[in-house]
Amino acid sequence: MQRRPDKLEIGVLYGFRALMVLCVVNYHLWQQSWIPQYFTLFGHHVSMDFWTRSSYVFVDGMILLSGFLLYLPYARQKQEGTPVPTAARFYFNRAARILPSYLFAVLAALLCIAIPQNLFYTPAAMRHDVAAHLTFTFVFWPQTYVSTPLNVALWTICVEMHFYLIFPLLARAMQKRLSVTAIAMIAAGWAYRFCIAAFVKDTNIFINQMPAFLDVYAIGMLGANAYLCIKRWMEKADVRQHCAVWLVTVGVFILGACALVEILRAQSAAGANGHDALRLSQMKVRFALTLSLGSMMMSAAFWPPILQKLLDNRLMRFLSTISMNLYIWHQVLAVEMRKAWFPNTDLLHTDPNQQKAYMLLSISVAVLAAMALTYGLEQPVSKKLNQWYKRLEAKANRNA
Repeated sequence: MQRRPDKLEIGVLYGFRALMVLCVVNYHLWQQSWIPQYFTLFGHHVSMDFWTRSSYVFVDGMILLSGFLLYLPYARQKQEGTPVPTAARFYFNRAARILPSYLFAVLAALLCIAIPQNLFYTPAAMRHDVAAHLTFTFVFWPQTYVSTPLNVALWTICVEMHFYLIFPLLARAMQKRLSVTAIAMIAAGWAYRFCIAAFVKDTNIFINQMPAFLDVYAIGMLGANAYLCIKRWMEKADVRQHCAVWLVTVGVFILGACALVEILRAQSAAGANGHDALRLSQMKVRFALTLSLGSMMMSAAFWPPILQKLLDNRLMRFLSTISMNLYIWHQVLAVEMRKAWFPNTDLLHTDPNQQKAYMLLSISVAVLAAMALTYGLEQPVSKKLNQWYKRLEAKANRNA
């Protein structure tokens, strides 16, 4: 039997995941509270309004990170010969990781929010919505996607599950024909978005379907391959070469951050022309956004160890660990708390004290809920499922 390879851990990615989720959380809480997005630094007024208004695009960054981490073991197998899971084991691992929190979120939204508040117009609408969520097809209909009372934030998990279905095939293709597969994925993502922009009048449910992210996944997979190549070269480099790489990576990170700021400014400005223009702009900037975030992730991975501590520390690892449940629950909890405890939205949108209280309450409750569901549901159930699967594998091997 092949020995399981040592886990390859890239610490700064914990920080990237945590910060991107926090940006999305802040965006959704700002939508409810309208709390001003500025601060004073050394006597200068600094506005982050453009950043907050565009922070939903960091979901693209989380998908980029997913592509990177999914393909990393396969890139390692190609370069180092380490084993990877079978397709069956891959699907099981993804299901064991996602389903406990996802199914609980659907059930809780149904029993605690949708049914008590009579948010379904008819019993048939409820059955359709629940069935669509259980089969990960809810992003195909407006009433079960953008209008669902079963937690709109779950659409990202649906996109990921769709990509998981084809990932083993794409991973093998990438191992055999890296350039051809990557170009094909990038072209498919661009072609999909072009067709939506050119031929679809209402793009609301189309811009975030899985094909629209194929180039994002491709860049992530290419990044995993590039990371291993640079890592292997760094292991043989001398001190002078290491110092040169550190200087280059800091410079690349700064350039990527500057590009990211300009992309967010452009995306924020596009909103002045309405929702349709905003969605079209989101599709246009997606590839550039992916490249800027990818360059920042890649460069930070080769920073000097002391700089990596900015992104790889206990706080970032903790937030990264609870990030999935924090992402799933922050918005729905914030909306329900606003309706229950801050019903006067005019006052909430203008009173700084109410805004601060609402933000503090929403963040605290979301973090506590994410902790409870991560450590009390997601991890224990995932562990039990993996133990059960290992027993099945052992039994199958004995009977073979």
